[in-house]
Amino acid sequence: MEFLLWLNQFAGLLSLCAVLAAIIVPYRIYKKQRKDNLQTIKDELEAMNDMSLFPMSGSDRERYTRKSLLEKQLKRK
Repeated sequence: MEFLLWLNQFAGLLSLCAVLAAIIVPYRIYKKQRKDNLQTIKDELEAMNDMSLFPMSGSDRERYTRKSLLEKQLKRK
């Protein structure tokens, strides 16, 4: 019975902790995903820079276009 009284007294504090956890956890997940996405973009750009541009075939042109897009995305973030 004493436990229920104690729980009732601290119900507001427990609710606040639950709300904070509901806000913090998704934010941390978002930051981790964003960091992973940026690292993926950097890795892909690095791999593209290791390849030669000449002679430029159709697939090379697509790769160069993709590289430009990734560089723009990286600059925005």
